[in-house]
Amino acid sequence: MSKVRAYFGGLFDALRKAIAYVRDSKDELKKVTWPSRDEVTSFTIVVVVTVVFLSVFLWLVDTGLVFLIKYVTK
Repeated sequence: MSKVRAYFGGLFDALRKAIAYVRDSKDELKKVTWPSRDEVTSFTIVVVVTVVFLSVFLWLVDTGLVFLIKYVTK
C-alpha cells in the first residue's frame, strides 16, 4: 500500500509544482515591458536589411571564389 501512496503522492506533488510553475510564469509575463508596434517594425526592418546585405555579400564572395578557383585550375 505504501508504494501506491508514494506513487500517487509523487504524482500529485509533480502536478502541484507544474501548476505553481505556470502561475509564476504568468505573473512574470505581466512584469515584462513589451516593445511598441513601432519598435517591432523598426527592428524587423533592421533584421531584413541585414539579412539581405549579408546574403548579397556572401553571394559575391562565393561567386568570386568560384571564378578564382576556375581560373587557377585551368
